[in-house]
Amino acid sequence: MRRTGQLMRIGLLSDVHANHSALQAVLGFLEDRGAERLLVAGDLVGYGGRPNECVELLAGAGAHCVAGNHDLFVLDRLPPTRFPPMARRSAELTRSLLSADVRAFLESLPLRLQADTILMTHGSLDSPEEYVVDEPRAQELLRRMPVEAPRSDTLVLGHTHRQWCVVAGQGAVPAQGRLLLPGGARLLNPGSVGQSRQRERRPRARCALYDSSSSSVEFLRLDYDVESSRRVLQELRLPDRCLYAPPRVRGRVRMMARRIVDRVLGGRP
Repeated sequence: MRRTGQLMRIGLLSDVHANHSALQAVLGFLEDRGAERLLVAGDLVGYGGRPNECVELLAGAGAHCVAGNHDLFVLDRLPPTRFPPMARRSAELTRSLLSADVRAFLESLPLRLQADTILMTHGSLDSPEEYVVDEPRAQELLRRMPVEAPRSDTLVLGHTHRQWCVVAGQGAVPAQGRLLLPGGARLLNPGSVGQSRQRERRPRARCALYDSSSSSVEFLRLDYDVESSRRVLQELRLPDRCLYAPPRVRGRVRMMARRIVDRVLGGRP
């Protein structure tokens, strides 16, 4: 991966979740598109069965990463009560698989990272566990940027597994294809590389390509060798939802109720 002193074309990734086949597809595509640098908004591990291979691949590509909540959980920095059974089971397996070098790499990850005019963290400016899914909360975070990161105009988040673009003072912009970004602060979420949570015929790997010279971002949804990833899960006796977890009806109802409560309490998750 070519690097320059000034960021130009930046590959944005998040929520890799130890899905090696998906990560290989994303990195290959971004390299072909001329990405000069890689920024990864956390959750390198958890759920998937190839944590060492994924971390080594990212480290070898010179990726700049922050810690996500699953990374912190695997390192015993977050309690198991905050995670569902599938995440707890996969975390136990991940701990047993991690090499000393990969564990040290994960332990070195910061919660925030500044890269030129980009500020990156996993969940929100306040917590790696917060899901930023509502525009009022996104706008609140963007209003804090001049104080908390005066040199930054772009906030990159992950955690939701949802591609998203919000522009300060304007609102959400459909995260599809290539977008020319207006001036001012913006929030970008590239979606998840390794665990699709969208209803789709075949799970895809998501990422984004940000071009600081043209102030544009391209949201990408890529095919990858899903069957290879499924075989890894089967070998480790992990469920298919570790790589493909479309919303269930009950979960959608809970999320809608949560959003209503959030709005009543001030729009903050």
